[in-house]
Amino acid sequence: MKLNTSPFRVTNSCYLNRFVTIISPIIILKIEFIQTICLLTSYHFHNILVSLKAGVIIVSEDGDVNTVLSGMLRLKGLISHKSTNAEQCLKKIKEFEGNVEVVIMEDEIAADRPAMLIINIKRINPDIKILVIAHEDTNKTRVLDYGADEFALKPMSPENIADKVFSLLASKNR
Repeated sequence: MKLNTSPFRVTNSCYLNRFVTIISPIIILKIEFIQTICLLTSYHFHNILVSLKAGVIIVSEDGDVNTVLSGMLRLKGLISHKSTNAEQCLKKIKEFEGNVEVVIMEDEIAADRPAMLIINIKRINPDIKILVIAHEDTNKTRVLDYGADEFALKPMSPENIADKVFSLLASKNR
């Protein structure tokens, strides 16, 4: 048995090591450049998709309600934004100018006379549909008089709320 100790193999190995040492940083830079381009491109595609999809703002003081509803709406293909009070909601509506189609809110926020959220939303954009979810129907007539488009009683599953949002979107497109 004879070991192959030819200088050709050693020389090739040395050249290969030098080649990898010189070329690998260039390859890494190219990969990082390509990743940056992909990231920027996906960011622009995301912005285009956001403008094409209906936007929903969820207004609830309960963070769990915001998270569950937001997750369900995103699963259904809608863009959702969370808000905990009337002021945040109005800021988001102005920020997303024209991309908000539906606002979901709890009756405590909707019926709050000083905030008058429903009236202020309709002043900004009368085409925005408003769904109010309540524990009881004591504020139903007042909320509907303010301009809410839909009123629903709790308990209600997130799936049913998503269905109501889609029915509001369908009525808007008629």
